[in-house]
Amino acid sequence: MPEVSHNGERIAEVNKTRNGDWINKQFSASALLFWIKGRISVDYRGIHIVEPNTILGVFPAGQQRKNIPLKNVSDTEISTSYKLSRFLMGIILVIIGLVMFKSQFLVGLILVVLGAFVFMNGILTYLTIEHGGNPYNLFVPFFNKQDILDVKQAIDEALNTDTDKTDQSLYNHRLNSNDMDNIR
Repeated sequence: MPEVSHNGERIAEVNKTRNGDWINKQFSASALLFWIKGRISVDYRGIHIVEPNTILGVFPAGQQRKNIPLKNVSDTEISTSYKLSRFLMGIILVIIGLVMFKSQFLVGLILVVLGAFVFMNGILTYLTIEHGGNPYNLFVPFFNKQDILDVKQAIDEALNTDTDKTDQSLYNHRLNSNDMDNIR
């Protein structure tokens, strides 16, 4: 069960080791292609992303791999985006599907369902990772928002730990059992 901080925010469970990922989360390619998964993981060296590509959030089109060293990361940010074009396309498909119910029920039903998924693809959560002066945006469906919040928290922890490793005053006075110096 996840911990909750004093201000009510959920705290992600991060397992700090040198042998594996601190956090490893999967996310869907889109609301329609919920079974096609991407992956983002964070370890003590960097951020590793395998992102499925889609065309219009509907058609699968391969994948993209990205490794970002922690030394190059300067900031992370989470935001929500609303794509008006996807909303409009979804509404148009739903309306066409409803009109077709009388003449061709099956085609109308397919268009209504497809329109609903296209509409849901209009709500995106994205994680921006600023590295080397260049932003990298990872877009995920709205229902994967908590996973991305957990990943952002793990990245922030990894950045803090990495910074603490180079602070000589902290290096000599470490007492926390979760710090990098105590990892086998």
